[in-house]
Amino acid sequence: MATDTLASDFCVPIPHPTLKIALTPPRESDRDASVAGINDPAVYMNLNSPPYPYTDKDWAEWYAINGGASDANLAELKAIHQEQPPSVVASRDWSTRGWLGQRPWTSTIRDVVDGRFIGNISMGRETFMYILDPEERQRRKDENDKLQPGDPRILWMIGFWLVPEYHRRGIMPAALRTLLTDIAVPYMNAHTVHGGYFENNLASGKVFEKTGFVFETFVPDVFTINPAKLNGVEGKKVGTGIMKWERHSAG
Repeated sequence: MATDTLASDFCVPIPHPTLKIALTPPRESDRDASVAGINDPAVYMNLNSPPYPYTDKDWAEWYAINGGASDANLAELKAIHQEQPPSVVASRDWSTRGWLGQRPWTSTIRDVVDGRFIGNISMGRETFMYILDPEERQRRKDENDKLQPGDPRILWMIGFWLVPEYHRRGIMPAALRTLLTDIAVPYMNAHTVHGGYFENNLASGKVFEKTGFVFETFVPDVFTINPAKLNGVEGKKVGTGIMKWERHSAG
């Protein structure tokens, strides 16, 4: 991990041929760009969880949760790094050190030249929304949530979105790769990560594919689309493809 990762202004460079970009914590100054981005159909039609229309109040509630979680994660990261330098640790030895993973990790993708907000990428424990039976879904979630940070059996999930003007510029594969190699593996001991995409959003599937994920399954009619996104049309559902990344090495 780059030495400036643990500086007061956390910043992990993302390799890119033309842009100077990095993973950074969320900032309050990201509000306007975030609200405008999520209210663009190129974004909201491919997301399930954010409300629509997305308001300043929605963003403030998101930031209160994720900004606080980011601060806590960075404090833990600093403590872990001071306790033991980062290394790729074999699964059998995972319990001998501290790990991130008690709460989701959220990073902003940012232009480091002017500080401009480009998008978000987050990683948390799998919620199994693609399991349609609610009791089975909850059972799997409870089992996964009970595992201690660093346990290689934890199933993780990744989500992301970019401001539309930055689409199709090779940013997200690079950001996802950076998150995996610089955070998820050395500090979360991630071994299995899922990524989901709406059936009409093949571009996101390609992002996962370019980063070493393989197609696992497709589940139809997982999510009901917010009628406000469809001019009031109710009951329309969308399926989701599930991709999987596995860490095959011993570390």
